[in-house]
Amino acid sequence: MAEWKQIPGALVRIAAGSRTNVWGVNAAGNIYRYTNNDASPWVRIPGALTDVGAGADGTVWGVNSAGNIYRYTGDQDSDHWKQISGALVRIAVGSRTNVWGVNAAGNIYRYTNNDADPWEQVPGALTDVGAGADGTVWGVNSAGNIYRYTGDQD
Repeated sequence: MAEWKQIPGALVRIAAGSRTNVWGVNAAGNIYRYTNNDASPWVRIPGALTDVGAGADGTVWGVNSAGNIYRYTGDQDSDHWKQISGALVRIAVGSRTNVWGVNAAGNIYRYTNNDADPWEQVPGALTDVGAGADGTVWGVNSAGNIYRYTGDQD
C-alpha cells in the first residue's frame, strides 16, 4: 500500500517538477516554495497566483485570478515574476521549453519559447493540462475525457 507523509501547511494547488522544485498556492492566492526541510517546509514568495507549474529544470510559471501569466525570475528581478502576454486559467511546466496552458474557454496553448509572441494555439479543448520534462503532454476535458498529445504522430 502506498504511503503518504503529511507536510505542514495548507494549499489548494501544487506542482512538483522534481524533489527540490515543489511549489504551491493557498486559497488566498499566496505562493509558496518548498524549502526541502519538512520541519519548516514552506517559504512565501511575493505575488498572488491561482495555479502554478514547476519543471524538473527549476522553471516555474503561474497564472493569477485575472488570467495573467507569469514566469518566475527569482533573484533576477525585484518583482520575482515576469508577466508574459496572454490569458490562461491553468498552466503546466515540464521544462523551460515545455510549457502548456488552457484558457477559460478551454483553448489549448503551447509556449513558443519567444516572449514577444509567446503562445501557439493547439487544436482541441481541455480544462486542465499536464506537461513532463521529456516533452510528454496530457490533458482532460470538461467531460472528464483523457488525452495524450501526439503532435504530428497519431
